[in-house]
This record gives sequence, structure tokens and C-alpha cells, in this order.
Amino acid sequence: MSVPVHSKRFTPLIAMLATLTLASVPALAKDALIDMDNARSGGFGGPVVKYGDINGDSAAMIGGEGAGTFTSGDHSLLIGGAGFGLVNELDWDTDQKLEMGYGGLMLGYTHKPDSVVHVESKLLLGAGGVSIIDTAGTDDDSGSFMVTELTISGEVNVTDFLEIGLGGAYRLTSEPGIDGLSASDISGASIVVSFQFGQI
Repeated sequence: MSVPVHSKRFTPLIAMLATLTLASVPALAKDALIDMDNARSGGFGGPVVKYGDINGDSAAMIGGEGAGTFTSGDHSLLIGGAGFGLVNELDWDTDQKLEMGYGGLMLGYTHKPDSVVHVESKLLLGAGGVSIIDTAGTDDDSGSFMVTELTISGEVNVTDFLEIGLGGAYRLTSEPGIDGLSASDISGASIVVSFQFGQI
């Protein structure tokens, strides 16, 4: 069936009118978690101190963390890395000391980062190593483990370049593969003090 000539002539005109009509309709902004028009990126880094216990002994850990940030309105996402090491050698037995360290990928979220006081949560996924050192001079025993650690902190914007945080963390590890040392021995809660230098 052939199309009438006059219909062929009007087809481009109809398409042009439809395009002009759609272009003249005002764009409606919709609410979204990430507002790309007002988004910004940044980064931070700084030292972190943790105090808790390992198998009933007081344990102090010092390390650092750094991340890039993506902020939109009241929401800020971060991705980076962190690492920590045991400062004090723990008395594991009469002639034994314990040393430990871990680190890995860090993911996080900050709610209302521009507020003077705000809340931040971070999840660390990584691995670590632990050693039992025999001070009597016999062979040391070393092992490795996977670690997941969740940290939730309240933070204060001291200046536009410095944030100080205080919170709590819980470290969950896999079995280290050392006789007499279990995952429950090196897992546990800790108090966290952090210093972040940079712009979120």
C-alpha cells in the first residue's frame, strides 16, 4: 500500500513540532541521594590511635588512614585505606610476647560533614599478621588472618582543614593459624581517636 504524497510532506513537520514541544517543557528536578550539580570531591589523611584489649591484656595500636571523598549535600562517601600496628608487646606467656598489625581497604560514609559535629562510619576489609616471639631464643611462631573492622565515630570540625573524632570499633578476624591462639583472642572492641587533615 503506497503512502500519499501529502502525508510524506507532513512527516518531517510533525517530527519537528514534537521536538520543539518537548524542548519547551521545563525540566523537573527530582530528589536524589547524589546531587551532581552541587557535588564536590576531596580527600583526607591522618593518624589514628586505638585502645582496647587482646586476650584480656591492654593493647594500644597506632596507625593511619587516608581516603578520597565524594560529597553531595548531607552525604559524603569515602574510599581509601588504613593500617594499624600494635605498639606494646603483650605478655602472652612467661617467655613470650605477641606482636600484631593489619590493614586494608576502607569504605565509609559521613552524614552532614559540613556540620560542626557529625557522625562518620567506616568499614575496613583487609588482612594482617601476628607473631608470638619467644624471648628465650627459640623459634618464633607467625600467622596471618583476614580482618573486618567497623568503626563509628562522632567528629568535630576544629578548623576547615582539621577534624578530630572519638568513637568505637570492633575488629573481627579469622583464625591466625597459630597453636594456642584463636580468632577470638585477637578480635575485640576498642576506643578510637582520629585526626583527619584535608578537605571533605
